[in-house]
Amino acid sequence: MIQGDSATGKTTLVQIVSDYLSERTGPGTEVICDKKCAVLSGDTESAVIRLKALADAVVFVDEQERFLYSKVFAETVLDSNCYFVFIARDGLNMLPYSVNEIYYLKNSGYYQNTRQVYNSMHQVYPEMGMAERIEPSVVLTEDSNAGYEMYETIYREKEVRCISAGGKSNIAKYILANRQNRIFAIVDGAAFGADMQSVIHALELCQGSHVWTPESFEYLILQSGIVQAEGLGEIMQAPGEFIESGEYSSWERFFTHLLEDLTKNTIYAYSKRKLNPNYITKGNIEKVIKMFPKQISDMIKAL
Repeated sequence: MIQGDSATGKTTLVQIVSDYLSERTGPGTEVICDKKCAVLSGDTESAVIRLKALADAVVFVDEQERFLYSKVFAETVLDSNCYFVFIARDGLNMLPYSVNEIYYLKNSGYYQNTRQVYNSMHQVYPEMGMAERIEPSVVLTEDSNAGYEMYETIYREKEVRCISAGGKSNIAKYILANRQNRIFAIVDGAAFGADMQSVIHALELCQGSHVWTPESFEYLILQSGIVQAEGLGEIMQAPGEFIESGEYSSWERFFTHLLEDLTKNTIYAYSKRKLNPNYITKGNIEKVIKMFPKQISDMIKAL
């Protein structure tokens, strides 16, 4: 996902790629990519038909294309094994994408109206800084599944309430509706991109509240050392080398499937719906807490 203010080159980027692929650019322009590139435009039906014919390609779509916000296009994207670069100022709520894969184009240089301007691309939500000390009165999770059970167990002993928002789209609403509380929201960053902007705006209005965006709860478990498996360390160091986009619509789903597969028929058999009690022994809880940012784990120990 690429965002940015007007006149930062977002649409120009897509146009350059389109012109290059159509051999309409002059010398000095080159698109360098290991994958086949494509630009989708036109009406919804033609865009969907063309996307279905593409495989293992990098697909660009500009925010001016109305089909980008349609349900049928989103469904086609989820069924595709292509990689996507979307130009969109607003979140694409029907698609799961990571908070770490949202970028913005920014003009740099002086005298922008009289000389060439260079553009740079930055993460919109880099690893977020937090206060040195976080003292929540409420811990908020997306859903009431396995992750919630773990966090509820951790904070119950510290007499801090743990509440489910009943879905990721409700996180910002809950924060705004409960401004009197110091809320610590934990979300699956791998699929939270569309909701991140609204949560950041909510936090700006609610001093003392924070959000943490680990890839997913399953990712924390896999990183914690609770599960031991040959080759797991290699996968966790470079997940992108092992995730097939045609099979998994988000990294969150990949980590869930990986954890389920590695623990099948073991004492740690994992289910997202209900947490296996073997994960919430004292020793395993301590391993999970070590995966938290330092100021959060220090806060838990201090409570």
